Amino acid sequence: MDTEHHNSEPGSTDGSSKMMDWTGKEYRRFMDYVAFRDDDPTWMLGYKLILRFLGILFMIILSPFLILGLIIAFIAVF
Repeated sequence: MDTEHHNSEPGSTDGSSKMMDWTGKEYRRFMDYVAFRDDDPTWMLGYKLILRFLGILFMIILSPFLILGLIIAFIAVF
């Protein structure tokens, strides 16, 4: 029995690591989109500020569901 379980490797094909990679890429892409740049007009800064606020609000709204999902997962394990 010389087999090891390597879920934490960066090149792993595990579903959770794929989801974490995808989520990280999408979050980075969103933050790059709403980043303030020197050549942005004033209306664009307002638009990006509103989008950033909505993104934060979206994460706050989803957080109770994520916490509930984690609680259910821990209950299922134990």
